Amino acid sequence: MTARPAPFVLLGLLTSALAFAEGSNQFWLMYEQGNAAASQKEYGKALQLYKSAIEGAGIFPEAEAAIGDIYLEEGEAALAEKQYEKAYNLRKSFYIPEMQYEILYKLANLFELQQQYKQMEDTLSRIVADDPRFQDTVNQRLRSQVEKVFVERGLDRVLVLYTYEDRFSAPAHSKLGWFYYRTGRFSPAVSQLLYSVIYRASELKHALLERDVEYGFSTLPDMLTATEKDADMRAYGAASGFYKDLYYLAGSMFANGYPQHAAGIWKVLSRVPSAGQYRDLSLRQLKKPFIEPLLTAAVQ
Repeated sequence: MTARPAPFVLLGLLTSALAFAEGSNQFWLMYEQGNAAASQKEYGKALQLYKSAIEGAGIFPEAEAAIGDIYLEEGEAALAEKQYEKAYNLRKSFYIPEMQYEILYKLANLFELQQQYKQMEDTLSRIVADDPRFQDTVNQRLRSQVEKVFVERGLDRVLVLYTYEDRFSAPAHSKLGWFYYRTGRFSPAVSQLLYSVIYRASELKHALLERDVEYGFSTLPDMLTATEKDADMRAYGAASGFYKDLYYLAGSMFANGYPQHAAGIWKVLSRVPSAGQYRDLSLRQLKKPFIEPLLTAAVQ
């Protein structure tokens, strides 16, 4: 599979984009020097460089976020949160606009680590709110149609009809879907997880098409059989959360009163060795379906 970064991991893109800027702006150079120092765990030096870059540039959200990273490394969660919020408030000045979503993911992860689930949900919802296929008025009708096809004709038909390239939102859909399932909100869980599955499956379809120009999606089992033959695609399925999303999509459908939909997806996963724990969980579900317990801290 062609090496492609996760949509929300933009560090490589940022480094490339800054190569030009460094040649003409000493403050970008300070920022890059700060990154080099931070990578060597020379946090004091990195902080000094970031702050000097901000002082010189005036507005520098990338450096503000980098300071937040250092605070987080040093266990100062409250200070890290303030820095990330500051960087996000300056989002219109990011050299690469999509970096704003990287900041939101950092905040969401921070809130999850602290079991501040409402803040995590709100932060991920900011990301989803910018997904035009999911939120725009016109596309809300499309989303209803996608969900209708899923309920009436199954996941294979959805994946035949819809191929969407993801820019930044799939991980947010994935985490929100899991969170809604674990807090008993099964209908919104289906909506979020279905879109994450479409985005992940679209990535795999793209990779398979790169290898075979005549490839055309037919069924999920056939696609996963093909991906199992390629080490990179197997790794993508696990690392991207695709197998997890499929498992919890099935779980959400089971909890919503669609056991046949759930069993169909679990059956597919049970035959995919690289699905790992979600293969094992799917086998358990096929023997005796169950709904996972609620996240107590999240529903109090």
